[in-house]
Amino acid sequence: GSKGKGSTSLILEALLLARGKRVGLYTSPHVEHLTERIRECGRAISIAELLSTTNDQLPLLRSRRENAPDRFPSFFELMTALAFESFRRWNVDWAVVEVGLGGRLDATNVTQPALTVITSIGLEHTAQLGNSLRAIAAEKAGIVKTATPLILGPLPAEADEEILRTANELGAPVIRARPEVVQVVGRDELLLTDLGLRVQAGSIRGPAMRTDLAIALAAFQAIHETEGTDQDLDALSAGLRSLEMPARVEIFPGNPPIVVDGAHTIDSVRALKHALEESEFPLARTVLCSISHGKELEALLAELDGVAERFIFTRADDLRSIPPEELRIRFGRGLVCDSPEEALADALQQGDPVVVTGSFYLAGRLRPLIRRRTHDAVPSGN
Repeated sequence: GSKGKGSTSLILEALLLARGKRVGLYTSPHVEHLTERIRECGRAISIAELLSTTNDQLPLLRSRRENAPDRFPSFFELMTALAFESFRRWNVDWAVVEVGLGGRLDATNVTQPALTVITSIGLEHTAQLGNSLRAIAAEKAGIVKTATPLILGPLPAEADEEILRTANELGAPVIRARPEVVQVVGRDELLLTDLGLRVQAGSIRGPAMRTDLAIALAAFQAIHETEGTDQDLDALSAGLRSLEMPARVEIFPGNPPIVVDGAHTIDSVRALKHALEESEFPLARTVLCSISHGKELEALLAELDGVAERFIFTRADDLRSIPPEELRIRFGRGLVCDSPEEALADALQQGDPVVVTGSFYLAGRLRPLIRRRTHDAVPSGN
């Protein structure tokens, strides 16, 4: 999908773990450390395991470099291979695999899955995927497999038609996720109407993330049908209680509080705004922002304009990030600070609640500092 892949994958992992399954998870990008991309039962692969698995591939990689350098794997292709080999070694029951880019030509599409999921379709990566919703949908539909259930999130009509055409050709049963089955019934409580179950909202914040939950629940139910088992409502509740969503409307308490979110598209910034409104996160905010090259900058900045009055632009990555002075000029106002750490210190000094957003690179760079700050603020023994 164009958005919601990571959140849906994390939710599905948590639900499967709560059922006692051995689960492998492969996602991208990482937030703080590369090892987050490959997980076993909620635990990031250790550096020692990652090195061992990589070293085992070195003879093949050296041979490929010497004999077919034009076919040498990309970074993402290599990480995907390492993930799949790790899952084999761990003997997982289920592997939850997030597509990297597109679908049809993505490295993850070598799998023969038990089911596939398309969360959303939007205009993204148009240079690689095409400049229309139908063209992008055709690329995403590349993950659909013959006679394999397909879970569909809400899609624009043009994209929906293209996905259904592919599904019909391949005889893939289509299961539509219904966002309305997840209802807000209290500030920290959700009602799963299909199951008649009230659960703690936990890390599920805002309508976009509730849609991701509905998609994950549809996939979870399809897995039960594949296994011939019934829903375990207690396990489902426990899974949602244990769910952690790094850099996805992640609120860190304190004075002032901080939100860390990797929003880097128009839709994801819009979702962040809705989630902040629902969470009653204070309106007098400072936004700390870094944006990577290749984004729809004007539209993205216009959407960010409604998040706060005060902006500090910074540079999360020397190569990938747009210079902060350019962001300030294009935005028309704001402060500039090349160092994200100094920018965070300045934002906190102002005393207003802080929203860190614009890229996962910025989230990953500042999240360790923010976590440490939150931990240090909690008295010993609490």
